[in-house]
Amino acid sequence: YVGLLSDSIRKNAATIDNWLADITVCDPAVGSGAFPVGMMHEIVKARNLLSTFIQDPNRNIYTFKRECIEKSLYGVDIDPGAVEIAKLRLWLSLVVDEDDIRQIKPLPNLDYKIVCGDSLLGYPYRPSGLEKIEKLKEQFFNETRPNEKNKLRQKIDEAIYSLYTDTEESLGYKVNFDFTINFSEVFHKKGGFDVVIANPPYIGEKGHKEIFREVKKGSLGNFYLGKMDYFYFFFHASLNIGKDKAVVAFITTNYYPTAKGAKKLRNDFKERAIIKNLMNFNELKIFESALGQHNMITILQKGYDEKALAQTCITQREGLATAEVLQQILNSNDS
Repeated sequence: YVGLLSDSIRKNAATIDNWLADITVCDPAVGSGAFPVGMMHEIVKARNLLSTFIQDPNRNIYTFKRECIEKSLYGVDIDPGAVEIAKLRLWLSLVVDEDDIRQIKPLPNLDYKIVCGDSLLGYPYRPSGLEKIEKLKEQFFNETRPNEKNKLRQKIDEAIYSLYTDTEESLGYKVNFDFTINFSEVFHKKGGFDVVIANPPYIGEKGHKEIFREVKKGSLGNFYLGKMDYFYFFFHASLNIGKDKAVVAFITTNYYPTAKGAKKLRNDFKERAIIKNLMNFNELKIFESALGQHNMITILQKGYDEKALAQTCITQREGLATAEVLQQILNSNDS
C-alpha cells in the first residue's frame, strides 16, 4: 500500500499520525464491542503504514493498540454483561497478535472507558469539579497494585455517584450515566467526540412504551414523536456529544428517510448535520440473525452546509451479504 500513498500523505505523515493518535471515538450502544475493536484495527493499520515515513524505534503494533485503547476508545451499554464482553474483546485484541511476551504490560483498567449505563438519560447541564475525577481516572488506567486500584476505584465511584444522587428528586428521573460526566476528559479537551459510531437497538414504540416514557423524561425528551423508533434518540444523542465537524456513522434500518415518526429526526439532521453518505442495502441482508430487516449506513458530519450533496446508493443485490460484496459496495466498486 505504501506505493499508493500520495506525496501529501508522505510529507505530512507525522501530522496525520498525531491526529490518529489523538482521535476520540464513542459507541453509545457498544454491545459486545465489535465497532470499537474494528475502529482500533483501522487506526492501528493506518499508523503502522505511516511508520514507513516516521523514524522512531518505539513504533509498533502493540504500542499503537494500547495508546488507542487508552486515549481514543469509549463505549456505553445498558447491559452489564455486554460491557464486560466489550472490555474482554479489547483486552484480547491488545495481546492476541503480540509475539514478544516481554512487550506485554499488565492489562489496562477499562472500567471508565467502557461503561454500563443508559446513554439516553443525561444531565440537563454539566456539573463543575470534574478535573479531579479526570486525574484519578488517568492514574487508574495503568494501576496494577490491587489495593491501590481499589482505593482509586472507590474515590472515582464516590465522586461520580455524588453527582447523580439527587437527580431523581430534582429532575424527576434517575440518571446513572452522562457523557459529559463519565467521559468529561473528552469534553474538557475537545468539546466532544471526533467520531460517534453505533449499531443502536431498533425498537418500535408499540409494545415498548415504557422505555420511550423514560427517555421522554430526560434531556432527549424534546425529540420524542409518536410512532418513532428508539434508535432515533441515539442519532440525536450522537449530535449532542460530537464536537463541531464530528463524523457520525450508524447502521440502522432504512425506513427513517420517509417514516412519519422520523419527522423530528430529519429536521435535526437538516439543522445540525451534513449528510455525507447514505448506503441503502435494501433487500441485501447484512445480519444473518435479523433476516427481516432492511438496513442502511448513514454517515453524517456535525455542522451546516445548505449546498452539500450526499453520496447515495441503493443496492440491487439480494440474499445474504458476504464480506467481499460489502467491501465492493463500501468502496463504490459494485455495479
